[in-house]
Amino acid sequence: MDEMTAAAIEKIKRSKGLAEQIMRSGDGQKLMEYLTRSDGGAALDRAAKSAVSGDTKELSAMLRGLLQNQDAAAVMERISDAAKR
Repeated sequence: MDEMTAAAIEKIKRSKGLAEQIMRSGDGQKLMEYLTRSDGGAALDRAAKSAVSGDTKELSAMLRGLLQNQDAAAVMERISDAAKR
């Protein structure tokens, strides 16, 4: 995970309102669709639980995988830009 992405994630973690705003947005909904499409969210659930425990490897791998999809990468870029503001 690059520094800018890590900084955006930290900002979201510190601001519950920002996280809620992003997840309610169209891009947030699209991101969730990409993350849950293959297995109904089971892998995302496991990755989120691991991340809460401090192990972000699975979540980072999922996000890196999404970057291979041009549309998903654009959604993630817009979310990252929104988090920086």
